[in-house]
Amino acid sequence: GNMLAGSRVIEDTAQAYDAGRGLPFAERLMAAMIAGEAAGGDKRGKQAVALLICTTEAYPFLDLRVDDHPEPLKELQRLYLKSLERYQPFVACLPGRARPAGVTDRASIEAQILTFHAARMHREQ
Repeated sequence: GNMLAGSRVIEDTAQAYDAGRGLPFAERLMAAMIAGEAAGGDKRGKQAVALLICTTEAYPFLDLRVDDHPEPLKELQRLYLKSLERYQPFVACLPGRARPAGVTDRASIEAQILTFHAARMHREQ
């Protein structure tokens, strides 16, 4: 962290990450990034941010980038919320180790999306 505004950036980032134990991993990481930014962030300013989450599959679970934006973390949050609508639930239907052919039946894909949203709503209550 040689370009950080100070030690509070690391401390607040770690504290927010620890406090987010019950959150989905992406949301926990974003909460930590937001806390670090609020504590001063990068002393050169802000311009870009990325969130890459990999699992055991050959492709990333989530790969979001904001390369040039005046408020990169807010834009990342917007993209993340957009990905929740259909992309993230669809990832479970892609070909993978457990299901090499993936899911191709449209009704099954739509059911997966509904199940994803129901589970998310239950978690948020």
